[in-house]
Amino acid sequence: MFKEIPFQEGKVIFFKESNLWNDLLERCKKGTKSIYIATYNFNFKHKYERTFYRELSKLANSGVHVNLLYAKMNFSNEDKLEIEEIFENFVLCAELPTNHSKIFLADDFAYIGSANFSFGSNNNYESGVIFSNKEIISEIRRFFGEELLEKSEFKNVPDCFDPFEFLPRILNAVDELNKIKRKEDLYVGEIKHAIPELRYLDDIEKHLEDLGYPVPIHFDWWQLYEQLYEGKHVPDIIFRNFKSYLHILSPYLVDVITFISEQYESIGRIELLKRIRVIK
Repeated sequence: MFKEIPFQEGKVIFFKESNLWNDLLERCKKGTKSIYIATYNFNFKHKYERTFYRELSKLANSGVHVNLLYAKMNFSNEDKLEIEEIFENFVLCAELPTNHSKIFLADDFAYIGSANFSFGSNNNYESGVIFSNKEIISEIRRFFGEELLEKSEFKNVPDCFDPFEFLPRILNAVDELNKIKRKEDLYVGEIKHAIPELRYLDDIEKHLEDLGYPVPIHFDWWQLYEQLYEGKHVPDIIFRNFKSYLHILSPYLVDVITFISEQYESIGRIELLKRIRVIK
């Protein structure tokens, strides 16, 4: 049974023996960057192949930021968090004993309802609301961070740094700078502040080289930024070289982002980061 009542940019749902969790988790595999979960009881058992723990591990290993908040854990008789390598490196776990809310929040949708975070709950009569309005999603995310996480005790804070997380940010900066047609536009508004974003490419250049994707072109962006910041004249030749640099860099970054995504899908994020010795 699955029944829904649509409203503007969302729907109320009632379900039993439905694949709600399968559908929401599958939806998260399509470009989602982060998910936030609040639940009462979470099962940390490792031995079962089909559990929420396993599904969240797969999402985290594919590059999704997973943030898990729970009131109680259920995996053994001991009150001690025991997690595997993927969870330890990529999943934020927080405990809030007074939490009884059930929230599943992704980039482009939010679910709030009665169902527990287990596939067994699909057998119950459950209900909830799915929002797709960006402002509502943003408000729920703010509540999650400022209210729930703020009052929680962090049980696992990932200490692994994924250097490739900066790639979309670098590409966004390059795309913005590529819109500049005249040298004079570099001095106007906030566009010049996109230039320092290129420092992140410098930081991960060695890792990209190790993966067989060396940066194809270099440019002294810091010198250009200093000239702009100090209001100095930028020679035409430097501007032309900068535009040429951006023109070559943009398709390269697209290719690299595609390659990294394919690696996450084929071998997993943890294996990729081990290859470049970010994780031992």
